[in-house]
Amino acid sequence: MRSVNTLICALCLVGLGAGSAQAAPAPTPSPLEQRVQRLEKLLASQSLVEMLTRLDALQQEVQQLRGEVEQQTFQIDQLKQRQRELYLDIDRRLSRMEREGGASTAAPAASGLVSGTPDKAPQPAAQAAVPVQSASPAQVRKEREAYQRAFDLLKELRYEQAISAFRDFLKSYPSGRYAHIAQYWVGEANYARRHFKEAIEDYRKLISAYPNSPKVAEAMLKIGYSYNELGQPEETRKTLEELKQRYPDTTESGQADSLLKRLQKQ
Repeated sequence: MRSVNTLICALCLVGLGAGSAQAAPAPTPSPLEQRVQRLEKLLASQSLVEMLTRLDALQQEVQQLRGEVEQQTFQIDQLKQRQRELYLDIDRRLSRMEREGGASTAAPAASGLVSGTPDKAPQPAAQAAVPVQSASPAQVRKEREAYQRAFDLLKELRYEQAISAFRDFLKSYPSGRYAHIAQYWVGEANYARRHFKEAIEDYRKLISAYPNSPKVAEAMLKIGYSYNELGQPEETRKTLEELKQRYPDTTESGQADSLLKRLQKQ
């Protein structure tokens, strides 16, 4: 019995010793340790500030880029709308000229510079912009519908499909009422796609096959523009000088003169 009491007292003393050891306060860090801890906290806070600053700058940059993209998208949509309106305006004017017979007025013969053939007399009437052969109302309507299908593709700025449709139209109606307009649109579609070599060929086809077309002067101007885009200044000058000589009092002549003046400054 006495031994048991002795064991219990010993255990109590051990427990009290352990409790007093646990309750002892932690040692105070040295001044050097305190300085190190302060520096660690300072560095951690500075890194956090830098990260927040960079994040804020990135967010601002993203917002700015997003705004620029939205602005460019809006500008592109506006340009597309203007292009569609331009196509519609040209089509209305050409169609009105066809109805009024304005395209039948004789135009100067295409020269060798533009058409790629030696100078010669005006083309026979069979190659004029307006066909000499009469067509039934049903034939005219069918031709107009085929032309309209191709033009609708162009109006939607689907250039490749429009070119294919206009070429098919020209195979079916090479001397039709809208043939010269179709040939003009093929050149315009290639020009819009920046396929300048193809555009030059198509504009030359218009000038050669339909010399009475009211779009000959503009075709010559676009040939000059295309040569300029291709980096061929001599061909550009020759084409524009010929345009000024053949059509001296036209808008196209004034535009040609403006480009020639810019070329002289280069």
